[in-house]
Amino acid sequence: MITERLAHFVVKTKAKDIPPDALKAAQAGITDMIAVALAGSMEPQGKMIMDFAKKMGGDATQASVIGGGFKTSSFMAALANGTTGHALDYDDIGGWGHPSVVLAPALLAIGEDIGASGTDILTAYVVGWELAYCVHAVAGDSHYKQGWHVTNTSGTLGAAAAVAWLLKLNEYQVRMALGIAASLAGGLRQNFGTMTKPLHAGRAAANGIQAALLAQAGFTADENIIDAPLGWAKVFGHSKAVDWAKASDYLGKTYKLPSFHRIKPYPACGGTHCSIDAALFLKKEYGIKSEDISEVELGVNPFVGQLCIHHRPRTGLEGKFSLEYTVARALISGGVGLKHLTDERVNEPEVKSLIEKMKWVEKYPMPNTGVREGMVPYDVTVKLKDGRTLSREVKFPKGDPENPLTAEESNYKYRDCASTVLSNKDVEKSLKLLSDLRVVKNINELMEIVAKKQ
Repeated sequence: MITERLAHFVVKTKAKDIPPDALKAAQAGITDMIAVALAGSMEPQGKMIMDFAKKMGGDATQASVIGGGFKTSSFMAALANGTTGHALDYDDIGGWGHPSVVLAPALLAIGEDIGASGTDILTAYVVGWELAYCVHAVAGDSHYKQGWHVTNTSGTLGAAAAVAWLLKLNEYQVRMALGIAASLAGGLRQNFGTMTKPLHAGRAAANGIQAALLAQAGFTADENIIDAPLGWAKVFGHSKAVDWAKASDYLGKTYKLPSFHRIKPYPACGGTHCSIDAALFLKKEYGIKSEDISEVELGVNPFVGQLCIHHRPRTGLEGKFSLEYTVARALISGGVGLKHLTDERVNEPEVKSLIEKMKWVEKYPMPNTGVREGMVPYDVTVKLKDGRTLSREVKFPKGDPENPLTAEESNYKYRDCASTVLSNKDVEKSLKLLSDLRVVKNINELMEIVAKKQ
């Protein structure tokens, strides 16, 4: 039974078992999540979810709301921090949706309540990531096509496992936690480009806490929830027979996280990033101006249409899920940053005019879930009015393990995001703690800084 095997993996994994590259990826993910949560706390949906957490949390002071200036229950803090972390769609990706805005909020909230160390947080993150990847790699394609958002469906299981590890639940309790979590999971992709999409991440983080705490208290659920006849895999759309023993054989032996983890350089859907890189190369190399363009071909695979669902975006949020807008913005502005993902910038006449010159060309095969290359490659071909045709293909986008951000680029992103809320002194103090998270003895030391509201 796969649920039993997963629970065994959670309970038996020790901090010393985690390879350094997996811990490094976890550290990068947690750092990135705190950065984008600070910036996201300034967004309208960030302010709304923080107000909601304050209202619903009562007098609880278990965990901090990042950038909020207050504490609340662990559950509500995870809900708020996961939502603000995903508000800008600037958070990391890889393997299964957006892992850090699910795992980090859950772990930081519980970790703060119990005084967990940095090493504890990192280890629990890796355990949760690997478990979520194991089930998603088998079931991801089919249930994603049906409209489920894996950041929540797989992420809820991963968060439950991560918190269960942190709370030192036994194998039976972990199976109960997964059973509870499976019934809490959800998230519809139709909400991409709205405020509810980031709520999926916050709910997954909070779901993980709820499931683990209820299991710890003795709450029961089906003990074989993943592969049961009416279990997680079947209900979320995976109908094929699976050799789960084979699918999970690598657990505890090989860690997949380092091969998939990608830090985003652009605050838009990850499915746009190869095309943005291609467009930026053409803009820089040839000095393209929009008025000189007669046509733009977007070379894609069939999967990108499931991600980038807004072909004529009207809002900044929709622009994040528009391949046309992000490529147009790259060709016009030579960059895609936070300032470009506003309602005003999306509706600029020059942008709309260029979007009308674009067409999709499906020239790459459908990718497989769990394959290292994921959704890539894509290409962009620009046809100019003077008769020239310029093209660029990108296989590994900036931020990918094959094309990673430099330390300077990662630190710049952290400082840029964190400085929207924190003083320069607190930005540097928090970055120093995050840079060496393994030696932090109590996560409260970090949370006291990042929860400040200037």
